Amino acid sequence: MFIPMLNPSCFLLAALTLGVAAADIPTTAAKVHTVTVYGDRAEVVRHLSATVEAGDHTLTFENLPGATDLSSVRVDGKGAFTLIDIRGERVQTKEVADERVLKLSKELEALRAQAGDLTLADNRITQRKAALEKVLGRLTSVGKESANAEMDPSKWAAYLQYHVDTLAKLDKEILANGVSRTSLNLDIDRVQRELNELNAHRFKFRNVARVRIEAKQAGPIELDLAYVVRGPSWNPLYDIRADTKAKTVRVNYHAEVRQSTGEDWKGVALKLSTAQPNLGGREPQMSPWFIQRYVPQPVAVAGGVMLEGAAKPTNLNRKSASEVPELSPLAPVAAAMDFTYARVNTGGTAATFAIPRAYDVPSDNKPAKVAIASESFPSEFRHTCVPKLAPHVYLKAKAINSSDFPFIAGPTAVFLDGAFVANASLDLVAPGQEFWTHLGADQSVKVDLKDLGKVEELSGLFGKKTARSVVSKVFKVTNGKSTDIQLTIKDQVPSSNHEEIKVVFEEPKYDKDTDGFKVDQSKFVEWNLTLKPGAKQDVPFRFAIERPEGFPMVGQ
Repeated sequence: MFIPMLNPSCFLLAALTLGVAAADIPTTAAKVHTVTVYGDRAEVVRHLSATVEAGDHTLTFENLPGATDLSSVRVDGKGAFTLIDIRGERVQTKEVADERVLKLSKELEALRAQAGDLTLADNRITQRKAALEKVLGRLTSVGKESANAEMDPSKWAAYLQYHVDTLAKLDKEILANGVSRTSLNLDIDRVQRELNELNAHRFKFRNVARVRIEAKQAGPIELDLAYVVRGPSWNPLYDIRADTKAKTVRVNYHAEVRQSTGEDWKGVALKLSTAQPNLGGREPQMSPWFIQRYVPQPVAVAGGVMLEGAAKPTNLNRKSASEVPELSPLAPVAAAMDFTYARVNTGGTAATFAIPRAYDVPSDNKPAKVAIASESFPSEFRHTCVPKLAPHVYLKAKAINSSDFPFIAGPTAVFLDGAFVANASLDLVAPGQEFWTHLGADQSVKVDLKDLGKVEELSGLFGKKTARSVVSKVFKVTNGKSTDIQLTIKDQVPSSNHEEIKVVFEEPKYDKDTDGFKVDQSKFVEWNLTLKPGAKQDVPFRFAIERPEGFPMVGQ
């Protein structure tokens, strides 16, 4: 395989010329050349072109991303050399404390000293307040051996005023110290956090790959160092444009690539793979499945003991699992973005898209939009509605993916005749597979549901009689478009889970599926109509639920 030449490493040439061929030689000229992105990782290839002297050489590839799987490092190349050894290493480096760390440490020490001074000041204030209270206590209490010295009222008043004023002054000092302490604590916390952050980075790790080779003779060599790094990803985006006049659907296929490995990808040959290495290479293994006799355990209940697992009274009003299913509304599907042409290589289990131009993908985790392909397919347009769930008629287009590109499930932006109509999603579509694009509600086609109600009847003159619930409705259809349309109307009948309950189609009669009327296993029914421009049509629908008279039934 030919690998494009890069400019030789001047540093490498100089080092080899100086006769240090056997030493560790940095490969600063090696640049990221090719990147293959998967769903949750990428394989990165650095390319090096250089000239070496004969002998042993150890080429050191520095600063591999932190999320690199060092066991994935491999080497390929061209030239008159033999590969001896490849080693991926995680090297710890220690940084010397810088002036910022020393300055913050001194600042923290000074702040803590100030906090200590405030604590001492508070202790002194507490002692002074205790001394004042002690003096006042001695003056106002009667001693056991001698009476208190008499004081005239003016002296008592002067002392009490002194006592109150001093306590007030001491309380103000305590409040002031509290304010100072709060400010100091904030400063201490700020400085401590900054120090912790700096100290956390004093010990760093770097990933290094060392490649040892033996050059048989002096001359040029080319080396590709490949490694897998976790984190990068790509997701598909689609811009789907339906043209009702041309009867085509164009799929503009894009990818959104993200990476934050710490290594910018500049001007790289980009490949996008649908492989899923996170799933592993082997199918899961089953464990033995054992069964044994079940022995019920006694369970205490009010009024006695019941065996666990014993029959419990049933609630006849509870809805059963076999009750009539609800129709799922027709989810408008589709969603999208841009285009271009890539080369697709389909392997045994995955496809790889080789983007034809060089791309820049910075290490900022911001999406880089990459064009993959733009393909146009002949399409069949059809209107569909489920009147019992929604009053709208939806338009969709059917096409076959006749390209070599598998469409990976992803969001789409859908345009109809040049106008944006919906954001939705596209399911996985393999090459050659049929797919539908949902184009939103079409207000020019109407299907109004008129419910004619339910009638209860009894049939049979003698003996056992049959109760019948007859449900009647009619769909009033109007094609307001200037072209023919294909319209599918969907409804349902209940599905019986008892041999005594039967559902009978009365209008239309049903024996087997036809192009115009079909019934599936879930008892979902559909009419397929072709309507001329401006046509109006009534579509009647009537069915009966039959069971023996007096037969209890739920789910009507």
